[in-house]
Amino acid sequence: MRGTSTGRLLAVALISATVGLVGCSSSGTEDRTEGTRASEAPPVDYKNPPEVESVPQMRGSRNLELPLEAYTWTDAEERVRRQGEDRIAAECMRGFGFDLEPRPLYRGDKALRDANRYGVSDMASASRFGYNTDPYLRGKRPEEHYTPAESLALFGPQGDTGQKTAKAANGKAIPEGGCWGQALRELASKGPKVHPDKEEFASHLALFAYQESQKDKRVQKAFADWSACMKAKGYHYNGPMAPVEDERFAKSTTPTPAEIRVAEADVECKEKHNVIGTWYAVEVAYQKRAIESNQQMLDTLKQRKDAILRAASASTGR
Repeated sequence: MRGTSTGRLLAVALISATVGLVGCSSSGTEDRTEGTRASEAPPVDYKNPPEVESVPQMRGSRNLELPLEAYTWTDAEERVRRQGEDRIAAECMRGFGFDLEPRPLYRGDKALRDANRYGVSDMASASRFGYNTDPYLRGKRPEEHYTPAESLALFGPQGDTGQKTAKAANGKAIPEGGCWGQALRELASKGPKVHPDKEEFASHLALFAYQESQKDKRVQKAFADWSACMKAKGYHYNGPMAPVEDERFAKSTTPTPAEIRVAEADVECKEKHNVIGTWYAVEVAYQKRAIESNQQMLDTLKQRKDAILRAASASTGR
């Protein structure tokens, strides 16, 4: 396997990491785990909008600091976890006679999330890419090439081949989900147990706060000012996320001159009415309210994350 790229590992990390983490987090002890099912109504009361401490003047949305990020996986923490998964999986693969290449160093996606959080906000980016994503922020996922024997050991049997009887060519039993599944389970077993539906609780809270912040009267006032500014320039949109979803611009990854003109006007109006600063300040207030309402659950998730990180770091010395 040396010299091969690991695109499938990346794909599995995105699709299966959560499955691997939550699959063994409750271990059949649902009633004794922290938290309840995510299908319940979000446990935050926004009927009385939270106070905003201050509204900064912001011309862009890079390097945002959001309160709930303390309870989610930062890019640096995700790198540590992935490196731990790679080392554990590589040790397992050696038992089957394969030399597993680690995944490329995880770049992270915070820069991409921040850049697009409030729509286009950077004039240089708007002038070059319109409403398309900067290719540098998006990055490129490498492809992978595994032999059938390597794939069997790494990912386990696929389809209806039957996990219980799965064995490699050397006769050694393959762990459930292959060496990759074993690596995920080993790290996921660390720290306090939580209900599987709550593994992504902090991220769900952040999404809920983001959605609710858009309904806030202070943000709606900023949106109305932005919309009036755009109308004066000849563009008719109800809010700053509307042009992002404009079907005319979604058809191609190459921006048209018309798209670029709209994007540039968008940024100008955001800056004129401090839309980014207002929206960010309100979202921070909503996230703080969410933390106050769910502090115990979030603390449990942070303890769990810290335990997984310690285990991932410890695997270096194997």
